[in-house]
Amino acid sequence: MASLSSSTATSSPIWARLLRNFCNPKRPSHPQCCTYLPPDHPIEKPDLAIYSQNEQLSIGNAPSWDSPDITTNDWRPFRLKASSKVTVRNLSPKVSAVNALVHFFTSPFGIGMPRTLLATKMITLQAAAQAELDFPLDAATLAGDQRIGVYVGLEHPHDAKAINNSGEQVHVGAYTTESGRTFDVSIPVLNNTNFTRSMLFSVLPTDLVASVTPNAHTFAPHAQINIKLHVQVPAALVGALGNEINRAVTVIAKLNTGALVGGVTRLLRIDN
Repeated sequence: MASLSSSTATSSPIWARLLRNFCNPKRPSHPQCCTYLPPDHPIEKPDLAIYSQNEQLSIGNAPSWDSPDITTNDWRPFRLKASSKVTVRNLSPKVSAVNALVHFFTSPFGIGMPRTLLATKMITLQAAAQAELDFPLDAATLAGDQRIGVYVGLEHPHDAKAINNSGEQVHVGAYTTESGRTFDVSIPVLNNTNFTRSMLFSVLPTDLVASVTPNAHTFAPHAQINIKLHVQVPAALVGALGNEINRAVTVIAKLNTGALVGGVTRLLRIDN
């Protein structure tokens, strides 16, 4: 049989088409790999959340250390409940938070005080769901100062937003028939670090007459002072037993860099 010459092979339309297909294989227009995602569809993640003072500051709101997501005390008199309640949310509308950790810490009353881990719970929250968790307090805490600090930290390896993963409650409260309409609150402040730090103290806006002294202090490492919150209820605010007027005064401490150290909220039920 006669062999096909090179000129005939390269000039044949059939051979030309075969060569093109061999050298330039057609690529699939829609990759089938399981990890392929169109660029306009980012990976969805859970978003665990609790009322966060840092988040409130970041969006321009005045935070409170009377957290709506943490309940620790009864009233008349202001005393600790046997168990604290904590509300945790998953803000993602699509993705569950599986095996999330909820850490519950306590501290002495004040700002910058050392924290002790009391308990950790593991939960799973479906998308757009919330849960209320109970954290019983130990006997020593219940028998001690009824003013404590409570701190909650949320942990999940794929959480979408870190700033709303921690929340605090540090407060004290009384009726005006107990405290009077003019009173002072002593607030311990600790520099719980190995470094010298300067702090600024301020009172967040309120319709009560309130001030804090001093308004600044430079702390040696591990030094502690007491600052004084002075509160006066204006004469126009008149409540009665069963028809109380609720008010709150919040003091915050920041470093001279602007970073938040912590805060305390004084709750007031005006009943006279």
